[in-house]
Amino acid sequence: MDFPSGGVALAVLAALGVLGIGRAIMLGLQGILVVPLDRGRRPHEIAADLVFVVSFLLWLYEVVAAAWPLDAHLAPRFLSGTVVDSAPVRVVGAAVMVAGLIVYGLALQAFGPSWRFTIDRERAGELVTGGIFALTRNPIYVALSLLAFGSSFLLGRPILLVLTLVFVVYFAHLIRREEAFLREHYGEPYRDYCRRVGRVWTFRARPPGVSGS
Repeated sequence: MDFPSGGVALAVLAALGVLGIGRAIMLGLQGILVVPLDRGRRPHEIAADLVFVVSFLLWLYEVVAAAWPLDAHLAPRFLSGTVVDSAPVRVVGAAVMVAGLIVYGLALQAFGPSWRFTIDRERAGELVTGGIFALTRNPIYVALSLLAFGSSFLLGRPILLVLTLVFVVYFAHLIRREEAFLREHYGEPYRDYCRRVGRVWTFRARPPGVSGS
């Protein structure tokens, strides 16, 4: 029996939407915007954000188009066609996507009312260092990167891998932008947190107050 690649991809996207949109609505009812308008952005930062939004929407469409399947693709045919059709590779891709979904859910749980998908200069939440944040300072971006990488293996489409690389480059840019704000806003507690926990992943987090060598 063929591995149900399309069904897995659609199920993961549906779960991602339920988790993200559901939490965004809950916070919105409390007067908290998950994607606040950052008026401190410079022109090149605004351009980078726009590129990401367009790329993310394109990724969503191409995943759905490949999983449904739909004949209409926004990417050129040589990028939107299937080039990898191997059951073991699809299984690995599914596992990576599920891992990304789990990390995403754990991040939302740990974030609580502090969740923002960009910088909130006016109503920044409390500094979160527990839960999944004891292993990575950026679990949301790690989760989305895993989801994107997993989709490229699960569905075997080059366009998904290209968009994944766009995401990774953008997240690296956004993380550094956010870190500058967090250092200024939270001061020494955030600097101490950075010394204990890695930007992407920490296999053995150091206890509070213990800095690296």
